[in-house]
Amino acid sequence: MLKRTCFATLISLIALLAIVFSLASCTKKGDYPEIKSSKEEATVVATLGGHEVRYELFRAFFSTMYSGKTDGMTEEGWNAAVSDVMREIAYLYAALDVAEENGVDPEGDKIDDAVAELVRVQYEGGVTDDGLIVEGFETREKYKEALAAANLTDAVNRFIFRCDATKRELYEYLVENYSYGKDPGDLGDPRAFFDSDDCAHGIWVFVSNDYRGSRADGRAFAEGLREEIAAAGDADTVKKILRKTELSVSEIEHGIYVSKNRGDIPLDRALVADLFSLAPYTCGEIREDADGVWFAVGLPKDEADYVAASFFDLMLEETKIARPIAEKAAAYLTGVSYAAAFPTFSAETLGKLTVR
Repeated sequence: MLKRTCFATLISLIALLAIVFSLASCTKKGDYPEIKSSKEEATVVATLGGHEVRYELFRAFFSTMYSGKTDGMTEEGWNAAVSDVMREIAYLYAALDVAEENGVDPEGDKIDDAVAELVRVQYEGGVTDDGLIVEGFETREKYKEALAAANLTDAVNRFIFRCDATKRELYEYLVENYSYGKDPGDLGDPRAFFDSDDCAHGIWVFVSNDYRGSRADGRAFAEGLREEIAAAGDADTVKKILRKTELSVSEIEHGIYVSKNRGDIPLDRALVADLFSLAPYTCGEIREDADGVWFAVGLPKDEADYVAASFFDLMLEETKIARPIAEKAAAYLTGVSYAAAFPTFSAETLGKLTVR
């Protein structure tokens, strides 16, 4: 069965809202009415693949990606940041469009109900798929305050939930129609995919901020591991070094296999790209997120890992979802059109766009 990936969207980048809720029950759409955005928040600032990008969505992404990183930002840095933000927004719209092309309606009743349930759990509390107990915000005012603290609006919050629910539905649809043994013949041979340059093998090493007491200590520990691995050069020594980390025995023994276009957030895509560029037993650069530091280690493909069904799943993910979304997002970025209302670079603009 196709791997049920936990989709990391904007919500997963905001610690306040970083939870994937169970969608087992349904809620009436009117239980928690939508909160209208202000005129400024709803202003269209760009057009991307035929989709209107509103200021509130751009602000939410910019705030998440660049809060605390704008001191001394130059206009050149601003332009680069805008490109990065628009790329992430392009991925969202591309995912919705790929889903619709496959017969999954992002505006359909099933997705509407899923969004309503996610909002309900934010208000009332509940239990996540991982067993995490969520207390909930209880009142409309507390909900609004929490969103404002993250530079979000209710409209953006629901849009992110819609994207997440749509992508989940797309995966379920494809599992139903393309699971191993049902292949209509247009995907190809999973063995050929395993052997191809579209599949890479490696491992991602993560050192949490708490593992060594602080981010600085964790980074120093990760740098030391990289140096040891670089000096090792063989499988047994590398595995012995990796036992110093929080990786499981299974992860150390088997690593992970990835397809070329996997990844819903920049960190994931960077780590995937690292695996495709690394020779066996060499390390990628240190990469950071809010929880700690990461680096990739390249591994040779192991014949013992080959199972046709699992690599069919990976091939399905790549050919039917990841690659079409990446290609569509790239096309959208090529034709992006900025409106006159798009924010111009200034200290005031940076202040409004980031949570301080």
